[in-house]
Amino acid sequence: MKLFQIIIALLFTVGVQSQHTVSGNFSPASSFRYLMVYQLEPNGMQYVTDTGIKDGQFAFTLPNSVSPGIYRLVYGVPQDDYFIDLIYNCEEDIVFNFDLESGIKIVSSEENSLYHNYFSDIDQAKNKLMDFYSNNRSNENEYMNLVGNLERVQEHYESKSKETISNTFVEANQYYLPKKYIALNEYLVKKKSHYFDHIDFKNTTLQASEFFADKILNYMFWAIPPGTTERKDLVNEIKKNIDFLYTKLDVVPKALQVNLWNKAWQKANESKVYEVSDYIFDSYLKKLAIDTGNENLITNLETQTRLRIGAVSPEITWKENGEEKSLSHLTGASKYLLIFWSSTCSHCLNELPILYEELKNIKDVEVLAVGLEDNKKIWESTIPKLADFHHALALGKWDSPYVKTFAIQQTPTYFIMDKNKRFLDRPEDVNAVIKSLKSD
Repeated sequence: MKLFQIIIALLFTVGVQSQHTVSGNFSPASSFRYLMVYQLEPNGMQYVTDTGIKDGQFAFTLPNSVSPGIYRLVYGVPQDDYFIDLIYNCEEDIVFNFDLESGIKIVSSEENSLYHNYFSDIDQAKNKLMDFYSNNRSNENEYMNLVGNLERVQEHYESKSKETISNTFVEANQYYLPKKYIALNEYLVKKKSHYFDHIDFKNTTLQASEFFADKILNYMFWAIPPGTTERKDLVNEIKKNIDFLYTKLDVVPKALQVNLWNKAWQKANESKVYEVSDYIFDSYLKKLAIDTGNENLITNLETQTRLRIGAVSPEITWKENGEEKSLSHLTGASKYLLIFWSSTCSHCLNELPILYEELKNIKDVEVLAVGLEDNKKIWESTIPKLADFHHALALGKWDSPYVKTFAIQQTPTYFIMDKNKRFLDRPEDVNAVIKSLKSD
């Protein structure tokens, strides 16, 4: 019996020792409330645990069931913007401090210190080489000293990080090192041709990391031949990079391919390089999304495309004084304001009268107010107070087809369009609407 108790005690001790904590501080304390913890995998994120942040301090214990890898600590929404990634090797506690302005500082963790120190030191060495080029220097001895410094930093961290997870990223991040002085244009061409020399596209640790995604996106958008300045030429070069990357990514899981191409689509779309976002969607992303059963992503991206700045608004039709009207055929103004509202919405009943009065002092603007209603009785008694607006009735309220077409999630929702009914702005509230209309 005593022997059995000893064995149980030993097993319990080993189990306890295999668990480790992650703790630290967030600043400013008032900006943080919680942490959601996920393990990153090539196919997505797996929830692990969560914890609160009190007075800027937090601590949580990772269960002994987790495996070594990259862990994401999400501290806000959207999750893709507000997160910290850490390496957890199941062998050490991790302590760090995070500040919204200065970023992360590792207090205790060999793995994460190696990772952050490497990228800090290698970036400094790389920047010195790029400063050499940007300052038009050409001394070959100075140049080779800078190249040699890059090489020494790389070798130092490769040696120091052996047998660690961080070594995966140190080795994958090796830069192209010229054997002799070469001019900047030649250097950039060679750097592009050697960009993926040390990236193992089948490595699951790399696949799961933000490092991998950043490498892909940086190549796609920035590995452009020197001297390419015209928009058309830039777009064509980016398309070539996209086609090349598609062949390289063929070995990674399709779910990861969807995630990477979606990130690329979002980047191009946010930058208003719509020729590129459309090319990504039509050539690769849509098919991959279908193959992986991700129809919701297709719907979301098609909606963003339909409503993006510069796109022509979808059609809206209504009857006005017994006559058929349509948005596309409205004329006579340089700007049009489209409002989705409801006569039973308190926010709408507060904002629209304010807007109505303000518009009396703003010239050359016409308004189409689309009432999302369950019935027309209250709507009919309300619209005479907004007599200068065009009024369209959409029965069914949230089941109206316009809700899906225009991605309406709340009322009121505003769109500002030019004379050709192309979207100019999507203001958040009545004050933003007024400011936008007065901006010219």
